[in-house]
Amino acid sequence: MSEGLSDRATSCVTGAIGLLSSLTYVVAARRIEDSLLADAVGASGVPVAVGVLMAVASIALLIKGLVPSAKAHSGSVKSKGALIESAESLMRPHWFAAGLLVILMAYLLILPWLGYIVSIGLLSAAVAWFSGGREHKALLGFVVLTGPLLWILFDFALKVRMPAGFWPTLFAG
Repeated sequence: MSEGLSDRATSCVTGAIGLLSSLTYVVAARRIEDSLLADAVGASGVPVAVGVLMAVASIALLIKGLVPSAKAHSGSVKSKGALIESAESLMRPHWFAAGLLVILMAYLLILPWLGYIVSIGLLSAAVAWFSGGREHKALLGFVVLTGPLLWILFDFALKVRMPAGFWPTLFAG
């Protein structure tokens, strides 16, 4: 019975795939043509930055997989209970990622109706709660501040128009 890839092998494979993907993404992003209205950064600036950030994270995974850890050399035999606990701890990140994906899908569904300000506030609060933040006042403050601050950043500073939702029609007449 195979136990699957080790943590080191998983890190190496994920890092290599991520590095290849990020390099492909950066090359594709560099091909985005600038319009006459483009600023100094250009249309490809943000996608290239995201691709570079993804490459850095992939390189970190590769290093994690290639550098031997002290735990790998312990050589201790695990009991059945320790193996079950180990399997559960390996699944925790997958369930966490799946939960974050569900939150993100909910955000994408409510964005057109509630608009950016409300949706991003709810998204940030949901992620904070899901990550372990349980203080109600802090979560409420997070909702109230995050949406407007990010909207100001994108709408005014970066001139990126964000979805308004149904609010303009509600207050228009």
